[in-house]
Amino acid sequence: MFNALGIVAYNNNNIYIEGLEKYRPIAAFNFIGRYRLVDFPISNMTNSGMSDIDVYVNGNPKVLFEHIGSGRHYNINSKHGHLGLVPVFPDGTRANAVPDVEMYYENLNEIEADPNDYVIIAPVNFIYKANYADLLDQHVASGADVSMLYQRIDNAKNSFLKCDVLTLNKQKGVLAIEENLGATKVRHLSLATYIMSKQVFIDLVKKARATSAMYWLKDIINESCSDMDIRAINYRGHVYPIYDLESYFASNIKMLNDENMKDFNDPNWPIYTRTYDSAPTIYLNNGTARRTFVSNGCQISGDVQNSIIGRAVKIGKNAQVDGCIILPEAVVGDNAILKNVIVDKGARIIHKKDLEGTEDAPLYIARRETV
Repeated sequence: MFNALGIVAYNNNNIYIEGLEKYRPIAAFNFIGRYRLVDFPISNMTNSGMSDIDVYVNGNPKVLFEHIGSGRHYNINSKHGHLGLVPVFPDGTRANAVPDVEMYYENLNEIEADPNDYVIIAPVNFIYKANYADLLDQHVASGADVSMLYQRIDNAKNSFLKCDVLTLNKQKGVLAIEENLGATKVRHLSLATYIMSKQVFIDLVKKARATSAMYWLKDIINESCSDMDIRAINYRGHVYPIYDLESYFASNIKMLNDENMKDFNDPNWPIYTRTYDSAPTIYLNNGTARRTFVSNGCQISGDVQNSIIGRAVKIGKNAQVDGCIILPEAVVGDNAILKNVIVDKGARIIHKKDLEGTEDAPLYIARRETV
């Protein structure tokens, strides 16, 4: 039995996805028309053999209560494990301003009573495939107090701005955690994944709470770099980051590449999600779809290519959709032309029919808007 409690953490307020985050927490974001972002860390954990997982979420948790449910679809047996949802209920402040340490501290009794000896913390905004059992073995063998997952990047000057990066010594020890301000091209990107013993985690939470009411876990770890053994583990696989609207768009569109989808089409490492009983998609009036993920329940009467189409979307007659993300229940009217557009759930493109963004700056249409 895997000996670690899994914690799926929410992001600090340096990370904000304009438009989308107004209506749901990042954990609930739709990805490639089929999944929610929370599915990826939970699936990594359950595939690794973890059976005790808590999902901390800031923002309206309603959709996640429905999506996660009892956790059975994540291959968790409630008799031998648990999958819990811990929402933030702020006292007069915005949910995304409540530090993760505050929530861990409020739930410290449950964490202390958990039978596992280790804690593995993973984010929802970095999508990657990882065997946490192997990473835990590596952590234990190293003798480190805390292990952090990172990836070396060479585009930090223009990308990953405001994300956390690590300063490392030659032995891969962590000297500092800081915000990427775009000063240099090559950095070590923190994947916001932490491995430590449960006692170290509890001690850090208590120390952070005693130090500052505004400390996040990363703050107290950063402050402890000089007196604790904090090691970095280099992750060499594919990472699909989501830290702003542009990266959300880019990471979705990258999944249209067969090579990238191999990470998530592995029968030995499935990505679990809630499934819905819905009718298959139908193509009317010579409607076509090429190099596109199309979810169930759609009606397509136009031409769609290089796009992600969510459930129950309607594409009108002679409409042209290219390089777009159309979220569930949206309507694209007859003769509309869309390129590099994100259409949020339930929006209707009826009147203004020629809409175009760019790959670097996609146009966003808000939830349930009529355009």
